Amino acid sequence: MIKLKKKQEMEEISAASMSDIAFLLLVFFMVTAVFFVKEGLNISLPKKQAEPQPFLRKNVYEILVTQDRFKMRNVSFGTVEFSNLKEFRDDLNSREIPDIKNKLALIVTTGDTKYGKMLDALSAVQMRGFEKISVRKKQ
Repeated sequence: MIKLKKKQEMEEISAASMSDIAFLLLVFFMVTAVFFVKEGLNISLPKKQAEPQPFLRKNVYEILVTQDRFKMRNVSFGTVEFSNLKEFRDDLNSREIPDIKNKLALIVTTGDTKYGKMLDALSAVQMRGFEKISVRKKQ
């Protein structure tokens, strides 16, 4: 006589504690994660009661940032126009600017200038060594 084995039912693993484990792992990784803080613009603003500082026109490097171009103007070399940021940076870095710490970089933007382009110009001017930088919107 042949004996047939009864099918044994497999026991199921309880998944009730899986959500607890997932939550604990989530909390663990959030607590141990390292967050990088990106430094923003390092700008020192004038005092509230400070008088405006006068500059000689020859000490002012005016940089006009439009939607598609950069222009740089100074009394010594006139106006130079650039079609992209790389040309602007290369020209700015190649120029001999004596006593650059006492020169003023005036960044002028138009109403339709993208914020990123203005920051590109500001970054290029800071990297070149200008310490006195002013930003204004073209009227």
